[in-house]
Amino acid sequence: MAMACGGGDSTGDPSGTGASSGSAGAGATAAAGGSSGSGATAAAGGSSASGGSSASGGSSAGGGVQDGGIPDVQFVYDADTDGGFNSDAACATTSAQADLLPLDMYIMLDRSGSMGTDCNVGQTTASKWCRAINSLHGFFTAPSSAGMGVALQYFPITGYSCTGNGGTLAAPAVGMALLPGLSGALQTSLNATVPNGSNTPIEAALRGLATFTANNTQTGRIMIGVLVTDGAPNGCSTATGTLSGVLQTHFNATGIRTFVIGMEGASFANLEAIAAGGNAPLHPDQVGALPDTCGNGAGPCRHWNVGNGNPAVFVEALKAIQQSAVGCTYAMPQPTTGVVDPSKVVIEYTPGGGGPPQTLTKVADATQCGPTGGWYYDNNTNPTTISLCPATCTVVQGDANAKIDVLLGCLGS
Repeated sequence: MAMACGGGDSTGDPSGTGASSGSAGAGATAAAGGSSGSGATAAAGGSSASGGSSASGGSSAGGGVQDGGIPDVQFVYDADTDGGFNSDAACATTSAQADLLPLDMYIMLDRSGSMGTDCNVGQTTASKWCRAINSLHGFFTAPSSAGMGVALQYFPITGYSCTGNGGTLAAPAVGMALLPGLSGALQTSLNATVPNGSNTPIEAALRGLATFTANNTQTGRIMIGVLVTDGAPNGCSTATGTLSGVLQTHFNATGIRTFVIGMEGASFANLEAIAAGGNAPLHPDQVGALPDTCGNGAGPCRHWNVGNGNPAVFVEALKAIQQSAVGCTYAMPQPTTGVVDPSKVVIEYTPGGGGPPQTLTKVADATQCGPTGGWYYDNNTNPTTISLCPATCTVVQGDANAKIDVLLGCLGS
């Protein structure tokens, strides 16, 4: 992902690596390389943000899914002394950089009897369970997962609860730690677990995911939950509205997304209804080389279909989830000099198809994101991260030639 910083009285740099032209508006236009709008709304700015780039598991220092053609990010930093951007202000010429945030995930794996015959990692038993654990191991040991945090649990287990925090499912079998260091403990756990559960209490699993992820978020990292199942809910509530509601309530309170992976035997309609509450980004039925990711040829959708668990498909689906989870969330850029005023930041999106840039609308928080998109801070007073709303993120991630310009205004002197 290329980034450029600039300001002051310097001239435009068409390469996107130098300074922008004097005013904030001109800087954005020069950096953006002209195009026209799409899912983003044209409207006012407010605080700060960034966006449009492919995600990675782990920070910029760690491994990850590298820039998959998602747009570059330009940061234009101009001081403000008269209520607007001023290219002649004292703190104008400085640098700012936003880094994609590293990812943590809590994975809840279905161990009901319908998952089939047990095996160990590395064996090729023809069962959904064997394919699933080999796929997870492949994902855990992939170079792109380095720096990512993982915690793992299975359901059902003794002591689960259909109410409250999910009982024993709120605590992982393998505690959260970073890859690749945790991969050995994860493999040991996968080998030791047997798929012989008598039911599929998805409600308890979702409550456990919600509780753990809410209680274990870390500053500067993104947390998500991942449910993997091959069956219809039973053992707790079977109403998809109830299950979706558990995740929607969790998302409304925390902004944490939950991703749903379905294997052969699961109802795609049920999975999609549940995934809607998890607020995972929409994706098309064909994702890269992966066909039928929505099941039944339908799309777009929020859940992920991995069929019988073929590792070639399952691992790529996990990587796609990893990418989409962090693709539009960034650390708040900080200049080397001056102090950014969060209320004076402007975000512009220039689609790759041609036309002028559009100013993205700032919304109060993730719950205020609607079909027209926009962007928001994690904290409006003292922001540490900036995120694109799902609708805008979907548009930007689908536009390989798009550009996102972040114009940083500083406190007046």
